[in-house]
Amino acid sequence: MSRPWPDFRPGPLGALKAWWRRRAPRRAEDFTFVPPASSHQQEFETPLPSAVYGLDFQVRLTIVWRVDLATGLRHNSPKNAAVHHVLQRAKEISGKAMLVHHAALQVQLGDELATERQVPGTHVWARAEQVKVTTDEGDLEMARKHIELLRNSTFKLAERDVERAEIRYLRDEVLTDVGTATIWWLQRNGYQVEEAVKLSGHLAELVKIAQQQPSTHWAESLVSSVERALPQLEDEHRRDLRQHLAKALSVFGGSGVAAEFADQIGLPAGEQHANGQHTNGHV
Repeated sequence: MSRPWPDFRPGPLGALKAWWRRRAPRRAEDFTFVPPASSHQQEFETPLPSAVYGLDFQVRLTIVWRVDLATGLRHNSPKNAAVHHVLQRAKEISGKAMLVHHAALQVQLGDELATERQVPGTHVWARAEQVKVTTDEGDLEMARKHIELLRNSTFKLAERDVERAEIRYLRDEVLTDVGTATIWWLQRNGYQVEEAVKLSGHLAELVKIAQQQPSTHWAESLVSSVERALPQLEDEHRRDLRQHLAKALSVFGGSGVAAEFADQIGLPAGEQHANGQHTNGHV
């Protein structure tokens, strides 16, 4: 009796292929579930530090984040990881900007935070968009005053540098002797020779005052006196000399005197004993 439906039973070759497919191992990716990509958004508003402590920008932005399970990494709170990472990126930029530059900062943040980056050590990727930076008017006024103070301070420091340079010039090049001081005075006063002669005594006093050396510490005077007494002393032996002086002071004056001597002449602490220890009051 004929069947009312066709015979779909595989032939010998088809049955062999089916058997082989059942025996052959499947690829790992055939069993791996890859979830579809998802994107999340989180609006956030917070202060951001500026280059001046206590003066903050106000920023409002939308943080866009997603997770990538294929990385093999995990984080228990992806949203917080994304927000924290974006804000850290923002702080690194805002912390170098002055409050008066808020408009330029908004452009820079909008540009750099738009680049999606992976949160280190997690499966989270985050970026920001719709960045808006504002400032408090009171803070902005304080920022302007701060800039004015910095400007005035810069000018005062420059004036002091000029004054110090003039003092060094007068002391080291003009008031070195009466002759140089007299010529300098003549050049600035129309070469009034008679007046220069009258002022010669005053110029001599000025030279004497300008060349007075400031009082020096006893340790520096001691080293200077010994080195003057030994003009042929080679440079490589000068440190040895200072070490021997420190050791002698340690024996006869105690460790406190030796430490003061070493500190004053720039001898590293303890180096006074580099060449041996003293015992029983002998070097």
